[in-house]
Amino acid sequence: MIGTKTPFTNEKAPCGRWVNGSRYFEDDGSGIRCDDVTYDCGCRSIEHQFHDGSCRTRVTRHDGRVLLNELSAEHAE
Repeated sequence: MIGTKTPFTNEKAPCGRWVNGSRYFEDDGSGIRCDDVTYDCGCRSIEHQFHDGSCRTRVTRHDGRVLLNELSAEHAE
């Protein structure tokens, strides 16, 4: 699995500020995907998708406040 890191400019961070930052993205082609966004203000957004279809999402503001932390299951047992 090879990841790519891409800078961006002037995107809205979870805190509401318009800032620069970078996105790290990985995809193994079999169902595992990682999308990790780091904003220059210190906010962060992470989304991991797993082979079984479940997804972990976490959004953290620059002051450490967690705005979203969830695990969703796509599969039924």
